[in-house]
Amino acid sequence: MARPSFGTRFKAALAGFLLPGSGRPLVHGIPINPFTPRRGSRAVCSAYRTNGWLRAVADTVAESVATPRWRVLKATTPKGKALLATCKRLSTEARTRTGALERHHVQAKGLARGDLVELDTHELLTLLEHPHPDFTGRSLRKVQQLHLDLPGESFLWLRRSTYGSVVGYEVVPPACVLQTPTQTGAGYLVVYNNFSGMVSRSEMVWLRHLDPDNLHARGVGRGLALGDELDASEAIQQTLKSTFERGGLPAAIVGVDGGTAGDGEDEVEDLRAKYEERFSGPDSAGLVWFVNGKTTLSQVQQDFRALQLVEAEKSLRDYVRQVYNVPPELVGDLTSANRSTSEEAKYTLAEYATLPRLEFLRTEYQLRLVPLVDRDAVLEYDDPRPHSWERRLKAMTSAYGPHVLMNEARELAGLAPDSKLNGVRFQPLPGAQPVQDGPPEPHNEPPPRGPAKG
Repeated sequence: MARPSFGTRFKAALAGFLLPGSGRPLVHGIPINPFTPRRGSRAVCSAYRTNGWLRAVADTVAESVATPRWRVLKATTPKGKALLATCKRLSTEARTRTGALERHHVQAKGLARGDLVELDTHELLTLLEHPHPDFTGRSLRKVQQLHLDLPGESFLWLRRSTYGSVVGYEVVPPACVLQTPTQTGAGYLVVYNNFSGMVSRSEMVWLRHLDPDNLHARGVGRGLALGDELDASEAIQQTLKSTFERGGLPAAIVGVDGGTAGDGEDEVEDLRAKYEERFSGPDSAGLVWFVNGKTTLSQVQQDFRALQLVEAEKSLRDYVRQVYNVPPELVGDLTSANRSTSEEAKYTLAEYATLPRLEFLRTEYQLRLVPLVDRDAVLEYDDPRPHSWERRLKAMTSAYGPHVLMNEARELAGLAPDSKLNGVRFQPLPGAQPVQDGPPEPHNEPPPRGPAKG
């Protein structure tokens, strides 16, 4: 074997001197510090419990992500293995002419030819549907998605059988993972319920949205980015609550003429006690109290219109909803809604909120979870987008010509192709003129010409 050149040996020696992880890839040679939970991770999860609007928006997305059915595919032929390798590289941006995912279209062809097989029972399906003895798979997937949307990361603590195989997982709140591992192999420091200790890297699956400022740091979620908006919305709610329960600012300031300073303190206390006895509580709001004696009144009014609290709160709610890609019709805002927008709202949620999150979970599961169970299996989900009824109605009622095959029209309408209609085109429409690709040829003979003039 030829000896490496001097330049190659010099580069290797220099890399070993500069990088602590000599002999390993560059990415593993970068020193990584353990990272603690981000500030606000626990607070944003607590806001999910107390903030009704945040819970409504986050639940709308998390429920839609936890609902679709997961499938397991395996190859039966060498061509099927190549087909699955191609499907792994196809993203949700690859679409067919009908808008369906190209990956699902390729898989359907492979299943029809027998190159692929879909398994009804598999360890991965059991792992996803029954990951915990106390919780369903759908409930844990919802909590997992809430962790990804709020703090930006989710930790799956694997549950193993007596033989060492992965049979389930425990979803650990991100705030309970106090330390992440480093490149030296240290594990996760977890303090959760009655457990406090280290969990090795092989027993934890860490899903996170990468921080563009530091890819090795803790995850970043949309909930952390909404900290100021959530605090402002909570402050507005507390202001309204205190105003209607305790009045916030006093509605009036009453002064009792007691002569010199300090002489009328007893009268003031008696008047205040009578006032609190008669007018305490929101039921007495707006009443006028008449007393016997000389009094002065300075009225104080809380002008919510000047503060624009209603407009400010609506703007904050719309901002939170838009950050999560949730249409207004799905959270009860029917201000400018109609039947068409209500139907399209379901498609918009599935296209721009559910589908990207499912694709993230698919790629992360395929990389981190599937190899622990079955390396040859490929995990897939059902398309969450509902069929557009208006588009189907137009496809069913449109008038097609010879330029369209009948099976193409059936595909546009969401129907399966019919083998009896292969290659069959529609007939020309009544009154339709034939298409002319060139200038028309004259059908009449040209008129005779006279003798040429000399």
